Amino acid sequence: MMIFTIWVFAESRAIIRYYTEKYKSQGTDLVGKTVEERGQVENWLEVEAHNFNPPIYALTLYLMFASKMGFPHDENLIKESEEKLGKVLDIYEERLSKNKYLAGDFFSLADLSHLPFT
Repeated sequence: MMIFTIWVFAESRAIIRYYTEKYKSQGTDLVGKTVEERGQVENWLEVEAHNFNPPIYALTLYLMFASKMGFPHDENLIKESEEKLGKVLDIYEERLSKNKYLAGDFFSLADLSHLPFT
């Protein structure tokens, strides 16, 4: 008798972490070669989730889809999201002026996680 284990992930960051671990022996190492590099990747994944994603998601929703979805135009939300995103991008600019990529000098899951809304 075969037993199948089915994993269900509903959150995109959990999905990308799962596939990164599952296929880490194939292709590019997306989490770093050391514990320190892995810590940097995880740190920037958290920055993306909590600081980058909320304002860029709001901007995308309101600037691209709100009128089609019947949302009222919210100029205050747009302005607030632009300001928050600007502050985050200033931090990214500072980081990337010293490193090739967010987690260091290697392309990682942290960089990849920014692509959907960028």
